[in-house]
Amino acid sequence: MTTHSFEPFGQSLNSLGQSMDLGGQWQFRQQGKAEWLPAQVPGCNFTDLLANGLIDDPFYRDNEEKLQWIEQEDWQYRKTFSLDTDWWQNDEVQLVADGLDTYCDLYLNGHKLGDSRNMFIGQRISCKSLLKVGENLLEIHFRSPIKETLPLHQAAGFTYPAENDKSVEKLSVYNRKAPCHFGWDWGPRFVTSGIWRAIGLQGIKRGRIDGVHFVQHSLSSDKAEFSFDVSLALCNTDNQEGELSLRVACPAAPELNREVPLNRDVPLTEQSALRLDFELTNPNLWWPNGLGEAHLYEFHFTLLAGDEPLAQHSQAVGLRTLEVINEADGMGQSFYLRVNGQPVFMKGANYIPGDSFIHRMTPDRHQADFDAVVDANMNMLRVWGGGVYQDEVFYRLADENGILIWQDFMFACSLYPADEAFLDNVREEAVYNIKRLRNHPCLALWCGNNEVDMGIKHWQWPEKFGYSDELYARLKNDYIRLFDECLPGAVAELDAGRFYLRSSPIGFWEEDMDHIGNHHYWGVWHGEEPFSEYQKRIPRFMSEFGFQSFPLASSMARFTEETDWHLESSVLRVHQKHPRGNKLIRSYMEQEYRDPENFPRLLFLSQVQQAEGLKLAFEAHRAARPFCMGSLYWQLNDTWPAASWSGIDYYGRWKALHYQAKRSFRTDLLVVDEVDGAVRVRLVSDRLKSVKARLVLELLDFDGNCLWQEQQALDTPKNTSTQVCQLERASLLGEHNPCQLMLRGRLLDEQGQLLTDCLYYFVPSKDLALKTPALTLEPSFDAEGLRLTLNTNTLIRQCHLELPEVAGNCSGHCSGNFSDNFFDLVPGEPKCIHIALLGMDEDTKAALVKGIRCQSLVQEETQ
Repeated sequence: MTTHSFEPFGQSLNSLGQSMDLGGQWQFRQQGKAEWLPAQVPGCNFTDLLANGLIDDPFYRDNEEKLQWIEQEDWQYRKTFSLDTDWWQNDEVQLVADGLDTYCDLYLNGHKLGDSRNMFIGQRISCKSLLKVGENLLEIHFRSPIKETLPLHQAAGFTYPAENDKSVEKLSVYNRKAPCHFGWDWGPRFVTSGIWRAIGLQGIKRGRIDGVHFVQHSLSSDKAEFSFDVSLALCNTDNQEGELSLRVACPAAPELNREVPLNRDVPLTEQSALRLDFELTNPNLWWPNGLGEAHLYEFHFTLLAGDEPLAQHSQAVGLRTLEVINEADGMGQSFYLRVNGQPVFMKGANYIPGDSFIHRMTPDRHQADFDAVVDANMNMLRVWGGGVYQDEVFYRLADENGILIWQDFMFACSLYPADEAFLDNVREEAVYNIKRLRNHPCLALWCGNNEVDMGIKHWQWPEKFGYSDELYARLKNDYIRLFDECLPGAVAELDAGRFYLRSSPIGFWEEDMDHIGNHHYWGVWHGEEPFSEYQKRIPRFMSEFGFQSFPLASSMARFTEETDWHLESSVLRVHQKHPRGNKLIRSYMEQEYRDPENFPRLLFLSQVQQAEGLKLAFEAHRAARPFCMGSLYWQLNDTWPAASWSGIDYYGRWKALHYQAKRSFRTDLLVVDEVDGAVRVRLVSDRLKSVKARLVLELLDFDGNCLWQEQQALDTPKNTSTQVCQLERASLLGEHNPCQLMLRGRLLDEQGQLLTDCLYYFVPSKDLALKTPALTLEPSFDAEGLRLTLNTNTLIRQCHLELPEVAGNCSGHCSGNFSDNFFDLVPGEPKCIHIALLGMDEDTKAALVKGIRCQSLVQEETQ
């Protein structure tokens, strides 16, 4: 199995001199074993063991439980590489390691070169003096994270409240490593070791560009004023010939040249800094997705000795203003984002690591995630604090697509140590990642941790873990040192002006204080409250909420056997990390849906239930603006194949939830609900300018007959929500049977083009008088793939189509997703959907069409 770094080594390096990618083929062994085996870098011990046939697929069935021995062992990695004499023309050579997981010592040709104790910190280590012409040997010895930190637990004499850590000792808190590696309520316990990001050698002549910090001073429609603080690392060399200069080029700005002051007594590890000031007239602004172009300016920096370029750096710049408004107001305490002077409703999801073995997240997989995010009309992702600071390509894609990033520091759901050694480690981590991410226009805010404030107040830690009052007071004081001093101090120093939130959420759902800042609402699911509570418990900003579902049968078949397909099976319990998860899915289903005929139907209904439940939340949040200004659901993606809260399963298949998010996050949204016997229609629009439109409301039966219609001309609201109609339910329905009726709303522009639409049902799904439809499919092919035109003679609820060969047999992660799915099909109104089928011959395409499977609420899958 071959895996690749998030970007090839050298692509992000700023040296124009020599570089050598040390990724690819290595050797590894378990300490104490004699035999060296092939390994891939970037990678980890689990995937290397798998590639050598020494373990079975960690994700398959109950293999997770059989692989816990791996975390207890030490692992050695080595690589030989050859250098010719040209390398000694460099004034310095550095080993650049972007990610070492986690505790290790590095040796070059038998000499200790350096060490690591933090997965989240990249390193540059000068190594020229230890290199030799010809063959060189690089060795990295990884120590077990468990054995490394167990003495700290034993010395402490108590256990930290890391309840998601699936061990007795809860050692995850001592490790600066992805917390979810130790287990979570949606993911497995695989405590990895290895070289998880790019590694290589870089040759340096005279100096290099160590960093560029973009600082915006003022911005208007007429002019932008900003500067770059450029840090240079200059070699301590006897080469006295010539001076150094810095050249900066951007197509939109005049070229700038600046001489570099030299101090040859300054070692390479220290820096020389220059400030470069710029002005741009009539600047193009960077806007979040849906509001305008995410315009980027590309600046190119070159360090020169005379006319010889020594180093280069490229920096993308997005010009925008961004404020997080968190203050008392007439409705309580606000929490919203103002971008370029406009309040913007945040539509999006929480993002977790896309794989338990994070090095597997290739640029193509990141691209697929952002394609899905943009297609679902989102404008924000929250990088959650129990995973990792994401790859550079992740933030670059966010910049290019106008996706704002809520960035947690990597702390979640537990108290942590705050001794000086731990704080020093965290400070170094914060400095490294703030500097790495601060220039990205997508970066909206920093958040210290996930849910620790909530845990302190509501999770009964002293009772659960036997803390004395004195010990708990000390632990809370350590919490203040870490999250009120260490992290915000680093943000203030290195990213001044960026909003810092100590802990998310600010308000707690357990206290019913929905008017206080942002919320994580878990009354639905954890609290077992009905979905209808989403329409009542509306906060100022919702940054977490969700409900679980299963993958569909075609995905389930890739990691289980059919003998496992029942809710009490031991294998499904391994892939269900919430202790009540399967029971909750089933109990909610009994309230709203008819009993599924078989297990595949249960899987299908679980996705329908998840989507329709969260639809209530999406619409309630958006319709309540400006009181509520954000809806980020838990969670976009999966880290392994399992039952979870995700809208996209591990294999990249969109669940019903993702399709619903796409509909609910449209620019214009019609929201229909019932209040005190009246049917209320509200129109939400994210448009910054009104457009003239026509609202058409129709009462239809399930055969498509129109029983009532009303139209009105209107101007869409500007970046807000408004009520456009209220109808008495009794008068609207008259003598008709509500089990056979739907209210359809359509919003049309002046040319008659559809802006948005909706369907509203008057009874629960299990009470709808649905008929077995006669569905017709008309396929056609074009350069993009397959197009299907669908027709029906009666209403189809939650129509789902699948190409089994695409869904079940694509290699790895595929984009086998229709443009729309899990939709309601109204009789007499054709609907066209498409799916990309690249690289297929005509015979293969024709065979795929014959295998199309369709199911809905009223029928099982059919050919």
